[in-house]
Amino acid sequence: MRILLTNDDGINSEGIRVAVKALGELGEVYVVAPLFQRSASGRAMTLHRPIRVKRVEIPGAKAAYGVDGTPTDSVIFAIARFGNFDLAVSGINLGENLSTEITVSGTASAAIEAATHGIPSVAISLEVDWKKTLGEGEGIDFSASAYFLKKIARAILESGLPEGVDMLNVNVPGDATEETEIAITRLARKRYCPTVEERIDPRGHPYYWIVGRQKTGFEPGTDAYALKVERKVSVTPINIDLTARVGPEEVKKILRGFDSPGSPAGF
Repeated sequence: MRILLTNDDGINSEGIRVAVKALGELGEVYVVAPLFQRSASGRAMTLHRPIRVKRVEIPGAKAAYGVDGTPTDSVIFAIARFGNFDLAVSGINLGENLSTEITVSGTASAAIEAATHGIPSVAISLEVDWKKTLGEGEGIDFSASAYFLKKIARAILESGLPEGVDMLNVNVPGDATEETEIAITRLARKRYCPTVEERIDPRGHPYYWIVGRQKTGFEPGTDAYALKVERKVSVTPINIDLTARVGPEEVKKILRGFDSPGSPAGF
């Protein structure tokens, strides 16, 4: 089996090295990830300049490359260089990726990109208490997340994903053990309420930070509720077709004004 491993924390992240060990017994692991931290880059592609690639040594990996681009760039490069894969894994990411905001996440977006190429994919993230953490993974216990990654990856390699599922978005509680329950969830609607904070630099010019206030109430059945309230491993099946499942008549009702002579397309 050929497994592509990437993430948005960078090629040197501890989460990648842990994931290589977890996946190494299941097949050949190829690592292609950004050279540097690229969190919250979504599905951005680098089209305005060439990308540079650097060979990296990671114990247990068949090959490893750092890309001076985005997680999506990394997946595209990996497929172009090595061909197709039986499974793509993005992670183990430091910090959870929950709710419909996974479209912002570089971790989830890398898995989504792989899924657009027909590769069964997993994005896996580990909840982190940033107040107790220094650096890029020092002092973090990855053992439970590695256990669940291996378990889920083996299941996909053996049985595939269900019809209509392109990828799984997995979030593991920071205090999880191998006995922690798994919950099959749906995406919460929203986790952060972003705004802009204005500050003044020493020369008197304003500058701005995008900041977000976390929501605290979550609906049962969602990924955020499973992780934050029930303390379960959240596994959310994702279909990358974003088309709303409504009948055409429902949409026609709100577009009646277009159904007139000279309109672009009659309904």
